[in-house]
Amino acid sequence: MSSAQATAVHRTARGAAVTVAALLLLAGCGGGTEDRAAALDEAQVASVLPDEGSMPGWERREKPSTGPMDDLMRGQLCANKGNKGCEDSLFMGSVSFVNEKEKAGARFWMIAYKDEKAAEAAYDVLWKSTARTTGPKKADIGQAGAERDARLGSQHGRSLSVTGQIRVGTAVLWMGSDAHSEEAPDKDLTKDLAALFSERAQQAQNGDEPSSKL
Repeated sequence: MSSAQATAVHRTARGAAVTVAALLLLAGCGGGTEDRAAALDEAQVASVLPDEGSMPGWERREKPSTGPMDDLMRGQLCANKGNKGCEDSLFMGSVSFVNEKEKAGARFWMIAYKDEKAAEAAYDVLWKSTARTTGPKKADIGQAGAERDARLGSQHGRSLSVTGQIRVGTAVLWMGSDAHSEEAPDKDLTKDLAALFSERAQQAQNGDEPSSKL
């Protein structure tokens, strides 16, 4: 091979490498946005709570409630000595639903923290209280959130309920899936409710209007 031919081959290879690198860079730029862990304000907390539009066939059992984490709310949501787990908490929200056809109930409540570090620190503290008061058996709520735990136990007399705790970025969420009978709540429904709530929390933290539906 002559020196001129070798130079041409080298230039061709170098050009191909540059083209591949450029294509990879463009592909990376178009690969979608990364999930964020942004602090939520009270209006965003309200938007995370599911509504009747996001839960077809369900009716609200109570009006949604949101507000700042004052002493009253700390006493209720961080029910332990010193209200541990409520440090650096900002806002709370809750709502519940009933589905008479499916003989089921659903409950959602949450705490929004000032940053992800505060939510991470609160998670285990709050789970100790949640696990102690909800039931002895572990339950499966799928892969919702960055952290998750759930228990199955008796609620309201003979009915059974799965209560799950989930951390999504700067928020700690709880969901309850209640069966209006002696039978355990539907496992697929329980996972769907957990996914719905966690997806809406992530959408809000990404700066979007929550749009996930059952």
